[in-house]
Amino acid sequence: MGNTNSRRVFKLVVVCVLADVLNVMTSYFFYDLLHIPLFMDTIFTVAITFYYGLIPGVVVGLLYNALTVFVRILRGISPEPVNMLFGICGALIALITWIFARRKAEFKISLPITCLYLVLIAMLTSFVTIFTSGIIDFIRYTYFQSPAIVAPIREFTASFVHQKFSLLASCILGQIPISFTDRLITTFLGYGVFRLMVKAFGEERWR
Repeated sequence: MGNTNSRRVFKLVVVCVLADVLNVMTSYFFYDLLHIPLFMDTIFTVAITFYYGLIPGVVVGLLYNALTVFVRILRGISPEPVNMLFGICGALIALITWIFARRKAEFKISLPITCLYLVLIAMLTSFVTIFTSGIIDFIRYTYFQSPAIVAPIREFTASFVHQKFSLLASCILGQIPISFTDRLITTFLGYGVFRLMVKAFGEERWR
């Protein structure tokens, strides 16, 4: 029994690390290579949350931004440790996703019900990340003079500042177009990855 549990823990650790690596790769592919102004960095956070549950999902969400700092160093780009604060967004995404994901039976009722749940998850996680990311960006601009990674967010924020909104309000409002679109796409893709995991490995019952 002890060896079995140890193997499962080892497998979980490996899968979570792989999920973060894949998050980095998809973000790089869509933003850096295809120049699509979306984050695309939580697909596998959503998938892990659906498959393994809350704690692994939160861990993947938190560690992703720490990993990106390391990747920036490897790419010869100046690291911005303050970006690790965005791990809070990843953790909140995992938490909200898990609140619904644990109701597995309801997702199996019908395709429309599944889509409605995924849209609800996307809307709630978008709402939370818009405010959280906006506050973090406000801190970055105010205390660290750090530019936003995704240029359109910087442009949206600047446009609201030019309209005489406060910097905090501008940082929050500037998140809306990108964050909502990103959350909708990554939630559906994450659920799709989860379904592929179930087909390939079966249901994971250790939650």
